[in-house]
Amino acid sequence: MIVLGVIATLIWLSLLLTLRRHHKPRFPSNKVSSIIDDWRSPEDSIGLLSPWQSDFNQGILPMACHSHNDYWRTVPLFQALAAGCISVEADIYLPTKPESDDLLVGHSPRSLTQDRALQSLYIGPLITILENLNNDFNNSDSAGWSGIFQSSPGTTFTLFLDFKSDGSELWPYVNRHLENFRLKNWLTHWSSSKGLTWAPIIVVASGKAPFDLLVSNTTYRDVFYDAPLEDIANPLYDNTNSYYASVSMSKAIGRLWLWKFSSAQLNKIAEQVSVATSKDLKARYWDTPSWPITFRDYVSGIFIEKGVEILNVDGYSSVLYFPLMTRFGQNRLVW
Repeated sequence: MIVLGVIATLIWLSLLLTLRRHHKPRFPSNKVSSIIDDWRSPEDSIGLLSPWQSDFNQGILPMACHSHNDYWRTVPLFQALAAGCISVEADIYLPTKPESDDLLVGHSPRSLTQDRALQSLYIGPLITILENLNNDFNNSDSAGWSGIFQSSPGTTFTLFLDFKSDGSELWPYVNRHLENFRLKNWLTHWSSSKGLTWAPIIVVASGKAPFDLLVSNTTYRDVFYDAPLEDIANPLYDNTNSYYASVSMSKAIGRLWLWKFSSAQLNKIAEQVSVATSKDLKARYWDTPSWPITFRDYVSGIFIEKGVEILNVDGYSSVLYFPLMTRFGQNRLVW
């Protein structure tokens, strides 16, 4: 019996390894994919972009997903780009070193390190990518600019900044960090004379972001608010000052019993999304389930059906969940 048990175990392991090989995606051969393979530290986020390759993210299709807590990924920013996500989230803190201007990125103060900064992980790489893409860009149909995705140059990419330190103290630092985007006209902005002008990047501020400072300029804005979806009917929030409208799923609709939405919960989602859409804002639910996979997909399917325009995505270990990884076009999924 022991021998039979050992044989059965070996057969099971063999089948598991075979399944893993068969379900492992064939990653596209482009620069983003090679950066993910070669990345070792935050300085690589800019360093590995040189020399520039014209097939940077060729074949990757943009998808309406938001890389939640993106800095937790093995390769921040680039794994989200490889998956086609059009939105990444960074939690930001005030500098911890005297005379430093670097905003630090992390989930808690204890997790902060000097090398994991907003400039090194996100702004620097995005500037470098856009400089190279726009040097080669000559399509007059997209208002004179090319966005991050080569397959869809008119797609705007969202840099979502979750303010963790005091908002009024962070605000001037954030504005200084965005200046290089601003100088190149790469920030989506609103003006009282022209309304919304789209550009390769749109910046969304959340968490402790100071709404009063964000709207204090009544003629020009290039940082938009993450409005509270549970209070979206409030006339304070519209597309002149906000872009997303977000809420925790559990806070908005409560617990799901037997892994199903009730009729009342479905109606609540539809109502919230409808009001957000009427204001030209994108509804987003966070604190969504990541596991089990069938439950996650059920919730995502309902959100899509109800008109949620951006799906919150958290991460999986690519080692443990190879059988759950799929391909969309040539996108490299990492969750």
